Amino acid sequence: MDNFQVTPLSGSVMNQKFKSKKRWAKWLFFFSVFLVVVGAIFFFLGRSSFSESKVEFDIEAPAEISSGEEVVYKVKYANRNEISLRDLKLAFFYPDDSVVIKNGVRREFLTENLRLDDLGPNQEAVVEFSAYVVGSRGDVKKAKATLVYSPEGVQSTFQKESERGTNIATLPVSLTLVSPPNTVSGQEISYILDYRNESQEDLSDLKLKFSYPDSFTVTRLSPAPSLAKDIWEIKRLKPDEGQRITISGILRGAERESKQVSVILQRKVDGIFIDYEKAVSTTTISTPPLATKILINGKTEHTAQIGEELNYQIKFSNNTDENLLGLTISAKLEGSMFDFSSLQSEGFFDGVAKTITWNASVSPLLNRLSSGQEGAVNFRLKLKDSFPGGSLGAKNFVVKVSSRTETSTVPSGFDLDRLVAESETTTKVSSIPVLVQSGLYRDQDFGATGPMPPKAGNKTFYTIVWEISNSSNDFSKVRVKGLLPVGVNWENKTRVNGQQSLPALKSNSQEVVWDIGSLPSGLGGQFPKYQAWFQVSFTPSQLNVGSAISLLKNISLEGEDSFTRQAILVKVNDITSNDLTDFPGQGSVVE
Repeated sequence: MDNFQVTPLSGSVMNQKFKSKKRWAKWLFFFSVFLVVVGAIFFFLGRSSFSESKVEFDIEAPAEISSGEEVVYKVKYANRNEISLRDLKLAFFYPDDSVVIKNGVRREFLTENLRLDDLGPNQEAVVEFSAYVVGSRGDVKKAKATLVYSPEGVQSTFQKESERGTNIATLPVSLTLVSPPNTVSGQEISYILDYRNESQEDLSDLKLKFSYPDSFTVTRLSPAPSLAKDIWEIKRLKPDEGQRITISGILRGAERESKQVSVILQRKVDGIFIDYEKAVSTTTISTPPLATKILINGKTEHTAQIGEELNYQIKFSNNTDENLLGLTISAKLEGSMFDFSSLQSEGFFDGVAKTITWNASVSPLLNRLSSGQEGAVNFRLKLKDSFPGGSLGAKNFVVKVSSRTETSTVPSGFDLDRLVAESETTTKVSSIPVLVQSGLYRDQDFGATGPMPPKAGNKTFYTIVWEISNSSNDFSKVRVKGLLPVGVNWENKTRVNGQQSLPALKSNSQEVVWDIGSLPSGLGGQFPKYQAWFQVSFTPSQLNVGSAISLLKNISLEGEDSFTRQAILVKVNDITSNDLTDFPGQGSVVE
């Protein structure tokens, strides 16, 4: 048998294996610690991060309602972030034509502004608003809401918006309003209203209120109205019960002019009559034998501004097959906004009756107007430069011109003593609110921080003040805007002097927006001016030495005149550190 020898492992080899295992254990320990640390970092970073998408904001409302029904809007908001939301402000805008009743009183404005409690991580809340929503069948009435907030530990302000539409699907009471599709000016016509309760319940405390066209004179009413010549009260209306109302009268107007009659059904809620339903009907004025119309600045309709010169033209035409002789034209001017001292006309002006008269001595056409021929007389005058009693909140001013063209020549086929053509035009006078902007270093609430004059390398805080006065018409959809230049910081310190919403920063555009909504008349007279304050800051560099700092630019006020429905835009100058009220001309940067 062959011999063989087993050689034992040396001690050095065993030590090497032991050390290798020890190194692997050490690396495994450090790797585990690394994973724990990285996980903790990601965990805490995740807890402190903020995402706008995790802020939920929505309006809940029924998809369909019956006109006049009370709607409860639920504004829901939730915070799905791991940090709290601070300084929450909610603005809610009711649908147009809504009726809002608070504590037995109908609210004049359709906007509400609320300050909300802070919203913690993963918390949610609901705010409810209620209103009676009115409209015609098929109308979609929209409610809107805006939420402004600041995340905890974040300097910026964020904003969420939501909108919800509700369809007017049914009408509890059917209103059928009929009028002649066409008529000749000066002819008697009749309006007929049929109404019926189409619901399954008794309805009580109802009221029908008519709005007649301009130049309509009532002659007969059946049945007799309850109040004046335009209101019928209905104490109770049972299911399927109804009645007819007939209104007769003389309608005057210009050729092809549309004249609209309307009726509103109201019902009593908490002692207040609110709009329930509405019906309208239109009649067009046909071509008369003698026609006339009034143009203002070359147009049949015009919205005027204070101080504007108005050019009136009264046009007349012979639509018969015969010549008309000896015509006379008169124009009566009505309205406290007319400046009669500026009147220019070839006609005779009676200053007591405020009437201008033209005859054949002014124009040969008024002596003889051939078949198919037309002509015109003219006059011009200015509006006053200010509203009477403007400081007392006077509003909704109009000026009116009524013309009458007549002749004793009556063509054959007309059973008349004389031919008469009448026309009138009413012009609404628009107004403009006043926006005044100023800046402060020392503010009574925000204080004064930083060097003044501003110093390179040092931050200085400034307060911007917006002030709005409005002597005349109400305005809607009002907002003031301004743009923060590069380097100017929003300090998220704001206040107002009333119940208006606070100015807020749109972080994506660096635009400061004061969303006011409704602007009533009389601000700065009957009522205090609307005022808003907000703070900004700027740290100048050596490049700014010797120059003033631009604090806000592109400032404007926009909105809509609620009376004339005209869009308005008011602009003011940019503001710099040299424009401070308390440190005028001292805003240039020093070293």
